Amino acid sequence: MTTEFLNDYIDRATENLGISVRPEWKPNVAMFFEVARGMAKMIEATEAATSAEAAAVFSPHASE
Repeated sequence: MTTEFLNDYIDRATENLGISVRPEWKPNVAMFFEVARGMAKMIEATEAATSAEAAAVFSPHASE
C-alpha cells in the first residue's frame, strides 16, 4: 500500500466514523494497518479460514 493510499483511506474512514486523527498520528495509524495486513497474510497462509467452523453461540440466559 502506498502512503498516499493509506492517508486517503485514513481520512475517509475517520470521516465515516465521525472521529479525527491528527496529521502527526497518521504515520502510526498507517503502521498499524501494515502490521494488521502482515498478520492477516500469516493467517491466510495457514488456510485456517477455509477449514475453520464458526464457534457455537454463547447465550448466558439459555435454559439448560
